[in-house]
Amino acid sequence: MNDSAFPASRMGLYLSGPAALGSLDLLAGAGGLVIGHNRQKEPVVLRLFRPEPVRLMLVGGVRCAQLLASRAVALGAQLFIQTGREQVWDAFLRSAVIGRDVVSFLPVGAQPPQPASSSAPQLMIVDTGPATGPDSVAGTPWRATLVVRDDLASWDVDALVRSDVVLLQRLTEPEAALAVSPLGLAEAQNWLPRIHPEMVGLVSKGRLQWVLLSMTNSERSLLGTVARAG
Repeated sequence: MNDSAFPASRMGLYLSGPAALGSLDLLAGAGGLVIGHNRQKEPVVLRLFRPEPVRLMLVGGVRCAQLLASRAVALGAQLFIQTGREQVWDAFLRSAVIGRDVVSFLPVGAQPPQPASSSAPQLMIVDTGPATGPDSVAGTPWRATLVVRDDLASWDVDALVRSDVVLLQRLTEPEAALAVSPLGLAEAQNWLPRIHPEMVGLVSKGRLQWVLLSMTNSERSLLGTVARAG
C-alpha cells in the first residue's frame, strides 16, 4: 500500500481517552469486518453485527458490494440479497463458491424467513436502484442492511442521513457536492472525486476515515478491480 493513495488530510485522526474508546464503531486490530487499511497500514475494522440493527449505504459499484459480502460470509453471516440484477450476483456467488445454504435471493420488500441472532448474524443487501419513501427492510438485532447505489442523486440524501455507516467510493464532483452537506464533510468535498479508485471514505457518527480496501490475491482473482465503472 502506498501512502500516496491517501489524501493529504488529517481527517480521520483523533486523540481520545480510554472512556471514549468503547463507543467507537471503527476499530483497528479488533474483531469485526475488515474494510481495509488506513494510512498507518493498520486494519480498519467495522463492528457490523450488533445487538441493534445497523444500516449501511454504499455509493460505488456492485463489485465493492460483492467484496464486502464475501468478507461478511467469511465471518459466518447469512446473506440475503434483494436485487434487480440477480444474474450479476448469481455469477459472483458461483465464482466465489458461496452456496445457497449461506445466501438467498429475496423479492423486494420481503423479510428473511428466520430471525438473526448473535450466533447467526445476517447481512441484507438491498441493490434495487433508486427509491424513495419508507425502508422496505425492517431492521432487527444482529442484522446489518447494506443499501447499494451505483450513483448518488438528490433522492438518496435521506438514505444517507438515515444510515449508521456510509461508504463512499470515488465520487464525481456533483456527487461530492451533494454528499458533503448532509454528512457534515465540507472539508472532504475536494478529495472525494480524487481518492484512489479502490479507496472508500468511511463515515460513522459524523467521523470520516479514508480506507484502502486492500484486496487479497484471491479477492482480486475473483473480482478484478472494485473501482467504479465509468
